[in-house]
Amino acid sequence: MLFLNGFHFISGQPDAYIHANHHCSIMNADFIQCAIYVPGTNPARLAGIEYIVSGALFSTFPHEERQLWHSHQFEVTSGYLTEPGTPEIVDHEIMKILVNSYGKTVHTWRYDQKDNDVPLGIPEFVNGYTGDGQLPQWFVDDRDELMNVNTTATRIAREDIEPPPVQEGADSWKYGYVITYGIVNTTTDTTFDGVD
Repeated sequence: MLFLNGFHFISGQPDAYIHANHHCSIMNADFIQCAIYVPGTNPARLAGIEYIVSGALFSTFPHEERQLWHSHQFEVTSGYLTEPGTPEIVDHEIMKILVNSYGKTVHTWRYDQKDNDVPLGIPEFVNGYTGDGQLPQWFVDDRDELMNVNTTATRIAREDIEPPPVQEGADSWKYGYVITYGIVNTTTDTTFDGVD
């Protein structure tokens, strides 16, 4: 098991920033799957899923598939992606691997919206941050206090981790693409009014 905490934002809504706990199973050297929970909730609310693949596996994906994935290079080097409670030496070795990985993430519960006590609404694709200034410092500070981590110190400790270039196709949001789900009627019957 691998426990990670990081930041996401809703596709097409860069100001809809959220942070999430990832409880992950390492499936093999190229693939990790994570259940995402809402930090600080009791009982913990299941918020979504993230699949993580190595850069080597990502490089085999067709371009259309790559557009669904976000890079982890900045998340690792910035200290945004953390392993709360993990010794620094262990964290460092894991992050040397994750710096060359990509995530595909869906949130099924907009827990950041008030009075949303059940997972209402259409699931939403989320992206990761790729540079400084995209996430307000107060939001990072709030996360650090809640999770008892220090993003600035973590960033400094990881300065020797060299991120590879982000592969073509990832982080499609930077090029104006928005990934959304919707309800589509595929029938020609227009009499349905939503009432049984």
